[in-house]
Amino acid sequence: MELTVKIVSNKVEERKIEVSNSDTYERVLKKLNINPEEVVVLRNGKPVPEDEHVAGEKIAREEVTIIRIISEE
Repeated sequence: MELTVKIVSNKVEERKIEVSNSDTYERVLKKLNINPEEVVVLRNGKPVPEDEHVAGEKIAREEVTIIRIISEE
C-alpha cells in the first residue's frame, strides 16, 4: 500500500512510499533515511510511537507528518 508522508523541516516536502501490513513507523523512517531520534511522527496531528504499525485500509486516508526537531545544519 502507498503511504503519503509530509516531512517538515526548513521546508515542507511530501513523499510517497510503499508500506506493508508489518511496517512500523520506525521502519517508515528507515525507508526515508531519517534518524528517529531527530523527529516526531504525527498521525492526524497526534504523536505516535515508533513501534506502532502503520498499515491498514484506513491509513491511506490519514495524514502522516514527520517533524524534524533537530536542524540539518
